[in-house]
Amino acid sequence: MNLAFDSTGQKASEKIVIPPQPGANVVTTLDEDIQRITEEALDKGAKRGAIVVVDATTGDILAMASKPSYNPNIFVPGISPEAFKQLTDDPEDPMYPRAYRSAYPPGSTFKVPVGIAALESGAIKLEDTFDGPASIQIGGLTFHNWKRGDAGQLNFVEALTQSCDTWFYQVGMKTGADPIIEWAEKMGFGVRTGIPLASEADGRVPTQEYMTKVYGRKFLNGDVANFSIGQGDLLVTPLQMAEAMAAVGNGGTLYRARLVQQVQTYNNQIVTAYDVAAKQDLGIDPKILGAVKEAMIDVVYSPKGTAGKAALDEVQIAGKTGTAQWGPKSKQRDAAWFVGFVPPNNPKYAFAAVYEGEIGESTHGGTYAAPMIADIMKQLFKPDPKVKKAAHPKKKAASTPVPETND
Repeated sequence: MNLAFDSTGQKASEKIVIPPQPGANVVTTLDEDIQRITEEALDKGAKRGAIVVVDATTGDILAMASKPSYNPNIFVPGISPEAFKQLTDDPEDPMYPRAYRSAYPPGSTFKVPVGIAALESGAIKLEDTFDGPASIQIGGLTFHNWKRGDAGQLNFVEALTQSCDTWFYQVGMKTGADPIIEWAEKMGFGVRTGIPLASEADGRVPTQEYMTKVYGRKFLNGDVANFSIGQGDLLVTPLQMAEAMAAVGNGGTLYRARLVQQVQTYNNQIVTAYDVAAKQDLGIDPKILGAVKEAMIDVVYSPKGTAGKAALDEVQIAGKTGTAQWGPKSKQRDAAWFVGFVPPNNPKYAFAAVYEGEIGESTHGGTYAAPMIADIMKQLFKPDPKVKKAAHPKKKAASTPVPETND
């Protein structure tokens, strides 16, 4: 629009130079019902955190929720300065999209790619066993397991089920940093997933070059031990983790995360289409994948697992818990995770949930994040009342009291 003013400053004329054009319609992959259920579960289960649910067979994002949040309708047709200031001054930062912009240390959820790296590199075999003591000495420092007492000799499935830190310290050092870095990057960590949102975080996989630049040295044994349980300088987003779990669940195909299906004109003509696309086939040995799935089922349904609160009768869930210290030491909090896919043998959904603890609060993935996923999946797999209920394959084990853990 061109505006003309006279010598007194009064508007003399106005002329529309470019007529307004109707905006395009964006067709997303989000499922309205799953998004609603996910937001409700997050509202009920956390003060701060995020949950992502994706289609395990395509990488499509079905739900992506962050908390705290805000009502976007206050921006329509325009937000008042007072309302905007209230949002930006809120110390809880409700406009920060934690699901894809916030990167957290993954804690023990990272033991899934560490185990795959160890087995695929040949550093260990599925039948190999290692002791799981309460602590071990590495480079003059004592590294502890999350629970007291010696866990005894454990193979991979048993160690992942129990999330035995000292087992993974030893296996991580035996494997070395480079195969773990390689598999972390292959599974999509350290780079954006590619959704069309400029604020998506890269996360971080500390490489040998990164360690040299930041610390003036390459990985030492203590660094590898921390790396092997998802601590140290490693950071991942909930979206990256959900997509990685989809790849594990579907047999090894890492898909490009898809948030937008199409962009259409107002009269439904397609301007741009985004097809389902695989980034790469990870090429994981089916026997190794089978062992990973077995362990992740046991995480939920075995008496020695760490996520008994996610066990359902409606559907079987394969998952992995994790709890990591996050943030500067003066304001350090826990990031409590539960990640996985459902149902295990033919996954329909993959998920990642993270619960941000309060400063000084002790939080655990199995007791804080896992129940939120159970709440979601219970609603997504409601039994048909016309179909006779079948016995759960591991109901007996699931009914055994599972102690609360810090993993």
